[in-house]
Amino acid sequence: MMTSETEYQGTHIARLPGGSELRRQVEEIVNGTPVVDIHTHLFAPQFGKMNLTGIDELLTYHYLIAEVFRSSKVNTEIFWRMTKSEQADLVWRSLFVENSSISEATRSIVTIISELGLNPNANDLTEAREFFAAYDTQELIDHVFDLANVSDVVMTNDMFDARETQVWSTGTSIDRRYHAALRMDRLLNDWENTSAKLRELGYRVDAKLDGESASEVRRFLDAWIERMSPVYMAVSLPDDFLYPHNDVRDRVIREVVLPTAGDSKTSELRVERCRRRCRQSRPEGGRTNVRRESRSAVPGDVFIPRKPA
Repeated sequence: MMTSETEYQGTHIARLPGGSELRRQVEEIVNGTPVVDIHTHLFAPQFGKMNLTGIDELLTYHYLIAEVFRSSKVNTEIFWRMTKSEQADLVWRSLFVENSSISEATRSIVTIISELGLNPNANDLTEAREFFAAYDTQELIDHVFDLANVSDVVMTNDMFDARETQVWSTGTSIDRRYHAALRMDRLLNDWENTSAKLRELGYRVDAKLDGESASEVRRFLDAWIERMSPVYMAVSLPDDFLYPHNDVRDRVIREVVLPTAGDSKTSELRVERCRRRCRQSRPEGGRTNVRRESRSAVPGDVFIPRKPA
């Protein structure tokens, strides 16, 4: 039997749920779908003190610190001389007690505190600190993963950080929910010192990337890729980064990084650019995804996928 287009469309539309029911179904599906967070600065509990937990660590995240510097009269030098708890107290008082939490970063904290059953309107951090202190680290991680419905996270791992390399070199079994990402910052942004470190490790490299240097760095990266099984490589670049450019970093990118990213063992390369004022306000060098006009061939935040096998 033939059906007219009008009859078909009417039948098809009638099968769709009403607005409220459609919203309910979408919310149910979204909230019930486990999330994989592909870029974090988290560390698995096997990394010991690098696995940061607690309200003080949440409140001293660099987005919140930058917001405090913008919205209060605190002197940056005085702030960085404070203890972690003193910094957290200042952030809480400045952004949550004395002002309304309207930014994305502050609203995230309110959501976290509320979901954990704590009071987001508290005048101080006593309750929150007691809550986190009562938890075993592994128990807290399991609780947060379940509460957030997160199945896996990707770390950001520095193969030149002695604290990290000690863990990886021992062959310690890492929590299966935590996956590695190979951080290339020192390789690309501090080649002179990094090349010296590689020579100490027995690799035949020099500061000009001459001779066997490129192949030796590739050998170094291949060893760490084999050890860590990273899902991608990542780098945060300075605001004056230019590519292509006549410098050693250009050669490292062309002769080392991109060929490695094209290897079937490595999934992709993640590139970020960091603004100078971000580094000035935070000694450790906070990162932010930005776009700016320059002669750089790399935009603010890109993924360079590997070539097909």
